[in-house]
Amino acid sequence: MNPNVTVQCFENDHIIDREGLQTTQWVSFGMTLTLMVGTCLGNGLIIATFIRTWKLLTLSNYLILQLVLADFVFGCSLLHSSLSNVLRKLILSHNLCALRQAMNLFPGTASVIGIVAIACNRYLAVVLHPLTYQDNASRRYYVTHMLIIWIPSALVGILLPMMWHNLCPPECTLSLAMPASYFKYLWIPFFLIVTILPMALYAHIIVIAKKHLRSITDNAGQPREPPGQPRESVNMKGEIKILKACLLIFTTFYISWLPFHVILGIQLYSGQLEQASLMSKARTLSMHLITLNSLLNPLIYGYRIPVIKNELSMMFSNWKKTSPLPR
Repeated sequence: MNPNVTVQCFENDHIIDREGLQTTQWVSFGMTLTLMVGTCLGNGLIIATFIRTWKLLTLSNYLILQLVLADFVFGCSLLHSSLSNVLRKLILSHNLCALRQAMNLFPGTASVIGIVAIACNRYLAVVLHPLTYQDNASRRYYVTHMLIIWIPSALVGILLPMMWHNLCPPECTLSLAMPASYFKYLWIPFFLIVTILPMALYAHIIVIAKKHLRSITDNAGQPREPPGQPRESVNMKGEIKILKACLLIFTTFYISWLPFHVILGIQLYSGQLEQASLMSKARTLSMHLITLNSLLNPLIYGYRIPVIKNELSMMFSNWKKTSPLPR
């Protein structure tokens, strides 16, 4: 392809730059920066609590840490996205435009895979090995899970977008920068698979967990187990507490992500992806739900995960003790 064509495409952005920005664009810029600061601070605080309690970190919490890292990376990427909307000259080529989209797709892919990894972990703990499951694994096991999440995320979210994108987009938006075939044959099928799989796993987990709870209730009046035997009821109650936290994370995640992907799929398979319409505006608005999810996730972690909740309580209590009292 003639390289002059690409330059001509992005010269249009320079003309828009000279005309100035509308008030709504400045408002959007300010809101994006606010969301970026809140997302990075909230998830950064959760990362700090995990670092402080690293020796107590279980495999379940370690997988949740990967979601926190993905949200933190996504929050950092908002800075480049917001600056690119205001300073169009930051996007001087289609490769830089593709990099901007990859910075959003990469942590999003890690979040999706992380949700599936957490569902599989809960399936092992509650359904397959309820008595012998060990939440404290070896270091190699931790590293393996990290690689399973982040290597496919780098391939789908960074490598492919940088190699497989439109060379002359009129605007640097996700639907114009990336080819329709990327969404049609890769992203939408990928998202559907990793949506259906954890939903099926959690449905089965809930059925089995209810059976365990009934068994615990039926055995509540019986004598205590002899020393040396596994405390099934105690272990299962702990696993179910973790399960409730994971279900809340899963539910809020897909409530935030599904509207965008449903609208994207309807436009994609009806051939109206690039047309300016009411659905395109709705798709743009639905993207803010994804950002809001990354902002609110730290509140869920701090409220539902005991290790984080206890650590945050200690941090705030120490802060109150060391902070000077007002006169």
